[in-house]
Parts: sequence; C-alpha cells; structure tokens
Amino acid sequence: LFGNTSHTKLDTESSSPYDILKRHTSELLGVISGPDKLANDLSSVDLLSDHVKDDVLTTLVISRYQKCSILLNEIHRSLKVFNERERLISFCDVLKQQNDWTLSRISDDMMKELGVTEV
Repeated sequence: LFGNTSHTKLDTESSSPYDILKRHTSELLGVISGPDKLANDLSSVDLLSDHVKDDVLTTLVISRYQKCSILLNEIHRSLKVFNERERLISFCDVLKQQNDWTLSRISDDMMKELGVTEV
C-alpha cells in the first residue's frame, strides 16, 4: 500500500460504499487527469484487475473520459459485489496519492460519508 494510514470509524454511517461512490462519479469523471497513473496505482493495491488495467493502458483510441469511466465502472462493480468499506477506503487513499487537490477533496468527502476520519 501507499503508506501506513490508519483510520478511525466515527459513530455516523450514511450509506453503502457503492452509493457513496455513485454520488461522486460524475465529479470524478471530470477531474481525473491521469487515468493511466490511476490505473497503475489501483492495480498495485488490488483494486483493479490486470485485464482492465491493460485495457486502459494499451487501448489508444479511447479518450481520457472513457478511460476514467472504465476505471470507475470497475470500482463500482467490485463495490456492488463485495460492498466493503475497506475497498472504498483503499480507493480514497489512492485518490489522495494522485497529488490533485480536487481528488483529495472528493476523497475526504467520501471518507466523511463513510463515517471515517484519518488519524
């Protein structure tokens, strides 16, 4: 993983990890500027299959928006199947590592909606 970040669960939980990501998808699609880097980073923490990563990295005829859509659809799919809080927390941690203020803010917002705060 990207560091030793610990998290504490707060008393409030609003909705499922899937629903939280779904609410933020449109904004994420608009601000992810490096889908290739994000694909590599998601793959390195086992949030993205090698097949999807390879599709994003090797397909030359798709736009940045389409690449981002593929990545977010894969995260949605995994959250719908597993619905694990830790999976969304890991995704938020990867977003924070992208060195982008807007992605960091979205990550913080999703973490708050999960009822989690970084320590």
